[in-house]
Amino acid sequence: MRPNQKILIVDDENPFRSALRRLLEQKYVVIEADSGAKGLQLAHEEEPDLVLLDIGLPDASGLEILSRFKEMRPSPTVVMITAYEQVRDVVTAIKRGAFDYLVKPVDLEEFEFTVQNALEHSGLKNEVIRLREELQRLHQVGRIIGSNPRFLDAQVLAVKSAQSRDAGVLIQGESGVGKEVFARLIHANSPRADHPFVALNCAAFSAEIIESELFGYEKGAFTGARSEGKRGLLEVADGGTLFLDEVIDLHHEIQAKLLRVLEEKEFFPLGGTRKRKVDIRILSACNRNLWQAAQTGEFRKDLFFRLATIQIDLPPLRERGEDILPLARCFMEEFNDKYGKRFRGFSQEAENMMLAHRWPGNVRELRNMVERVILLENDDMVLGSHLQFLVGHLAPPSTSQDAGFSIALPPEGISLEEIERQVITQAFNRCGRNKSKTSRFLKLPRHILIYRLKKLGIED
Repeated sequence: MRPNQKILIVDDENPFRSALRRLLEQKYVVIEADSGAKGLQLAHEEEPDLVLLDIGLPDASGLEILSRFKEMRPSPTVVMITAYEQVRDVVTAIKRGAFDYLVKPVDLEEFEFTVQNALEHSGLKNEVIRLREELQRLHQVGRIIGSNPRFLDAQVLAVKSAQSRDAGVLIQGESGVGKEVFARLIHANSPRADHPFVALNCAAFSAEIIESELFGYEKGAFTGARSEGKRGLLEVADGGTLFLDEVIDLHHEIQAKLLRVLEEKEFFPLGGTRKRKVDIRILSACNRNLWQAAQTGEFRKDLFFRLATIQIDLPPLRERGEDILPLARCFMEEFNDKYGKRFRGFSQEAENMMLAHRWPGNVRELRNMVERVILLENDDMVLGSHLQFLVGHLAPPSTSQDAGFSIALPPEGISLEEIERQVITQAFNRCGRNKSKTSRFLKLPRHILIYRLKKLGIED
């Protein structure tokens, strides 16, 4: 028995509540409510492990209150209490998530047995939640940091897409922007979260190796095959999520086989004659525009449509200037813990250097940079001198007014509003998101800058 387990009794009959309290209070912390509204209030305040809930309450049906309890996070285990004539309602209650039920008048032995089982169930459920949170922490699923509007939109889309069991999600963005982190976020918040998450980098191996990795093979399928055969990643991920990174590098023959898996939920391992059934969701990622590749014939259009039911585009770090320093501080905490260091922050010079850096490797490069400094240096602040290796990638300063600046215009054209947004965003980030400095930098009156920041959605 876990110490201080808490039981909430929700019943409008005072003598019945008192009797249950006497039975329980020697082992557990007991709280009482005589109505559904009071029960919900206490559940929010006290977070009980178990709720003993009467079906017939004066202010609401116990079935309605049950649904409210199950919406809570964490949600308590609920045992319904009913009169004989209400037994039919118990079927509905069980379907809505009740653990068990008791019938008045309560049999003492049955009552103790039911409470014990319900609390064991509650403890196991809480342990699963704790382990899942720990796994998410280890995979950095819960540490997606960023306030950039485009990045926030991508997070919202990822969480919404997680509600589906099967919808394909294509995550696009430059190398190092965090595509796999987003894939893990989707998996961890999906109905498949209790099943495996399996990742494969399609650019890392030859077509032959990718095929055997995905589909597996029977013994003797080819020269050098294991004598016992091998399970493919499709089977390993059964019930869960398969993440295909750099999916554009899949050979056309493998694309065709993968399409068959998506359509028929079955496949043949290499050298096999017996079909294997599989239930998986496929998430994919690409550092190029996959639709453009499909239009040129480099990638199958029919497979693209199956993989990209939902498309998430992640901006590069150089377009997320407001996120650079928060990310760097987060990585500093991580590597302080890992290496036993005590860095407290970044000097102004170091911050300016990070904001001026172009980050061709995106978030991965930033993380590696912070780890390098924390590992090698022993100061309490990260100084500009620690970041001299970044100098080769700093944005070149303008040398004179005559030099001016240029904007690379895309061949398909661009709107003036988008050019204005990009210029103001870069200036705003360069000036540390300080409006007065930005207005001076752009030679704009402050009130006009504020108006444009709001109009273009930059300030949000």
